[in-house]
Amino acid sequence: MIKNLDNYHAKIKEMFTMKSDELSDAQRVFLKRMNKELFDIEKIIKQDTTNLIKTGYARLSDPDDWVKDYEIESVITFYMREDDPDYDDDDEDANILAELKKWFKHGLQDRDIGKNKNHNKFLHNKDHPMNKEHHCYLYHQLYYNTELRWSDILRIGNIWLDINIEYQKWIALSDDENK
Repeated sequence: MIKNLDNYHAKIKEMFTMKSDELSDAQRVFLKRMNKELFDIEKIIKQDTTNLIKTGYARLSDPDDWVKDYEIESVITFYMREDDPDYDDDDEDANILAELKKWFKHGLQDRDIGKNKNHNKFLHNKDHPMNKEHHCYLYHQLYYNTELRWSDILRIGNIWLDINIEYQKWIALSDDENK
């Protein structure tokens, strides 16, 4: 959900009118490395969730297993660099710049994670300095679907990945049984 529509539109305008001289060569190298790291994370997520879905489905298929449903969640957390002026040694949560979450469930494979599809939003803008780059899904999500600006993304120093499975069972206590 977009918290502030005016800020959102300003960010979109900033991204699509960005000039090549706004990012230094070192910053562009950093962003390309981040894109590569995020694509590597996508491959990990794809492999691990595929295995977890198989395990979850096997448990659902076993009539003797208590599991009746499951969900898999991946959370990618972006932390600011330790040399950032706003870095807080005492509050890890204060150092979080963004989180990306993806959910997976039996029969619902993600079509974007770990694919070699180009998610670059600047492909059709011939004046944009990134129009010829290949952007993975998570990198696209980071710059396009968070409130981070390029200056914020450049503050990222660490990425943390969590992949969790939750096994679930709903137990209804019928009133008929208690009479």
